[in-house]
Amino acid sequence: MVIKNKKKPIKKRKMVKGAKTVKKPSKKAKVSKKRPVKKAVKVKGKSVMKKLAKKKPVKKEARKAKVSKKKAVKVKGKSVKKKLTKKKPVKKEEEIPEKEEILIPDPWMEAREEVVEAVKEVLKKLKIKPPMEVERTIEEPPSYKMGDLACSVSFPLGKLKRKSPREFAEKILANIKKPESCTKVKLAGAYVNFFFKKDLFMGNVLKESIKTDYGKNLTQPGKVMVEYSQANTHKAFHIGHLRGTSLGESLSRILRYSGYEVIRANYPGDVGAHVAKVLWCYRKFHDGEVPRENKGEWLGKLYTEACEKVDQYPDYKGEVEEVLRNLEDGTDEELMELWNETRQWSISDFKKIYEDLDTKFDVWFFESQMEKPGKEIVQDILKEKIAKKSDGAIIINMEKEKLGIFLLLRSDGTALYSTKDLALAKTKFEDYEIDRSIYITGSEQRLHFQQLFNALKKMGFKNADNCKHIPYDLVTLAEGKMSSREGTSILYSEMKRRMFEKALEEVMLRNPDMDPSMQRNIASDISIGAMKFQMLNIGNNKTIFFDWKRSLEFEGETGPYLQYAAVRSMHILEDVKKFPDPDKVDMKVPNDEEYEIIKHLSKFPMTVREASKNYRPDIIANYSIHLAEKFNAFYAQHPVLKEKDKDVRKARILLVQSVYNTLGRCLFLLGIKIPERM
Repeated sequence: MVIKNKKKPIKKRKMVKGAKTVKKPSKKAKVSKKRPVKKAVKVKGKSVMKKLAKKKPVKKEARKAKVSKKKAVKVKGKSVKKKLTKKKPVKKEEEIPEKEEILIPDPWMEAREEVVEAVKEVLKKLKIKPPMEVERTIEEPPSYKMGDLACSVSFPLGKLKRKSPREFAEKILANIKKPESCTKVKLAGAYVNFFFKKDLFMGNVLKESIKTDYGKNLTQPGKVMVEYSQANTHKAFHIGHLRGTSLGESLSRILRYSGYEVIRANYPGDVGAHVAKVLWCYRKFHDGEVPRENKGEWLGKLYTEACEKVDQYPDYKGEVEEVLRNLEDGTDEELMELWNETRQWSISDFKKIYEDLDTKFDVWFFESQMEKPGKEIVQDILKEKIAKKSDGAIIINMEKEKLGIFLLLRSDGTALYSTKDLALAKTKFEDYEIDRSIYITGSEQRLHFQQLFNALKKMGFKNADNCKHIPYDLVTLAEGKMSSREGTSILYSEMKRRMFEKALEEVMLRNPDMDPSMQRNIASDISIGAMKFQMLNIGNNKTIFFDWKRSLEFEGETGPYLQYAAVRSMHILEDVKKFPDPDKVDMKVPNDEEYEIIKHLSKFPMTVREASKNYRPDIIANYSIHLAEKFNAFYAQHPVLKEKDKDVRKARILLVQSVYNTLGRCLFLLGIKIPERM
């Protein structure tokens, strides 16, 4: 029988003894939509953001604009709507992505939109039709001293008309109406460059960026489930799991900040060959042993031992296979009791680690829950002739799609990841009524998910195209690749210990008179932040070569560097007695360092959208590093509270406030805490 999505949830099946199922949320009690980033951070018992401008309610017209296919454009502080004209279809190779609707305050995109409209108007006036959309020709010069934005439309026009690009640029300059946000428009070669009114732009940016929800999007349609971590029970949690957990947690926060309802899901492998090996090894060589602590980690050592013994004595392989069969059919009661007990050891260890990492899951799935329904699905698609038997095994031939053979069930009838993943996909969409399912796993599973999604399509699963795999590459050290089978993995517990000891040493050196408990709390925040940032600062498709020493440095692209910038800005704000009203501050023309910060702050909403759209937390990580660099450059040269000019002092307080808020949002989205001190 082909899988068909039904709104009616599937019947609950009795699982293997001891396996706890997770109740699905009722329609009334949906997953919480709380936004923890809204709350202002307290400084010395007072809310630093206490005097901030309150968030203005979104006009109903703006919400309607999203549904009615009208584009909301902010002009001179007001939202206006204009109908989108239908575009003629373009060739596939030149297909232009649909323009995003910006329905939240976005200073950078608003200023950019004014420039785009000015260029469109002058081209219309000159009766010149560009060979591409004007939006694509607007770029940012290497330095703002050359202009804030530059238009390169003259180059494709010159190529099309076989004329000098400079000739078109001169015509545009002579006829263009200067945007209200700009102080001047001038040529640089064949580029038309636009210069913003710095004081006006600074005022617009600060009025938005001092708000604690700056860059946060309106509620978006669609429920997203992000599945990540997936550390197998009966194995130790290592730094490869840390990368997947950090990536999934950060992406969940980014998607939620972007307006989506997000369900965080974990899917540990609690059955399978690795579990059979551990249970076999325990009964044969360690029967009755119970470690006092780190029980889950101890099971990981048994797994390594089991692999070594099976390799050394091939006759043991048959014994392990028998344990695997008994584990799947649940007939050996003594074995099932041992499985339940040792399984819980691992889960308890994992929950302590997730507490360290500030990660909470809304739902836990387990492979043991998916075996039986998965096998039923395989039998159904065998009857439908979507799958077929081959040497006793059940497969789907995907060689036409260049995906090889997708093995669904072994010849001895035991299940595989593929068996259970079919049932998991069905459960996710039917029981939780989600619109998108995101799987975050190691890159070695890339082919598996290509095959899985292809199989779902063949089976008529209508949400197959709504499944997305985000692979991440290896985490390794200078010593080489890690392997839990060979016992060469760097365990999370070891990593945490070493990082904490180094961080504590640094904190004690900098704050010798601080209370020891506070020293330990700060060291914990720094060490966890250092580990997470090194996992997120690099794109998920690149290998991470973890550097113990480098990750804890207070300079460069590290977590402590970001935390230090945030703490420094927080300390400045601690001494502010009265926060200025941005509407009453005279924004004087900023200096170079101030303007660098202003331009960077203006791009935060755009950065969040890009990170969400492309599933890339590293975009937020890189943005935050540049913000910290620009803030430190400013702070090194310009006083804030000691500035004598009253208006300049007020503007700089707002600037520091904006940096603290925005950097705080970045750290939150990365899952990193701001320590009390550094």
